[in-house]
Amino acid sequence: MLLHRYDTVTSTQVVARGLAEAGAPHGTVVLAEEQTAGRGRLDRRWDSARGLNLTFTLVLRPRIAARDAPLLTLGAAAGLAVAFDLRVKWPNDLVTGEGKKVAGLLAEMDMAGDRVGFVLLGVGLNVNQVDFPAALPNATSLAEISSPQDRTEVLERAVSAILAWCDHPDRLSLWRQRAHTLGKHVQIGHTAGVATALRDDGALIVGGVPVLAGEIG
Repeated sequence: MLLHRYDTVTSTQVVARGLAEAGAPHGTVVLAEEQTAGRGRLDRRWDSARGLNLTFTLVLRPRIAARDAPLLTLGAAAGLAVAFDLRVKWPNDLVTGEGKKVAGLLAEMDMAGDRVGFVLLGVGLNVNQVDFPAALPNATSLAEISSPQDRTEVLERAVSAILAWCDHPDRLSLWRQRAHTLGKHVQIGHTAGVATALRDDGALIVGGVPVLAGEIG
């Protein structure tokens, strides 16, 4: 693991982009104790307790077409779910069996012609935090689930799981096995119904309608 460790950055995604554009290899990790402008999905702010959790970005250089890029995140989420005995909430949150959020993933893609040049996979993983803001009533951590964790070991396990499963041929089967969403009534935008299946292109089938992007309300 080629690790770039920082105390404070604006965003690990921003730092990782600069490294990737300069030729950083597949598997490069950018880790920061603090982000002043950390981002989650849909441009939401990502807050993480300093010294307790993990916020990092992984540079991926898969040899795939752009249409298959969303499957990388699904595979990474499935791998993390197995590594830490969690479930996957579509499209890329890691939750407990009761639905409490432990981690979130954010992917950004850079193109090289009609293929993917690199993908920046951002990960926010709650490790040892046990007190969460009132604005995050559904958050939890690995420590709350089991016991305090060694963050270095958690990082190594997380990166290994992502690299092993992001482009694994059985990643969607694994995602389906670890799914928290399938079989539940959900609403994504204006589409509501029971989530019955994950299509091979990553779309979630909700009430018979394929949904390729969005967030479960």
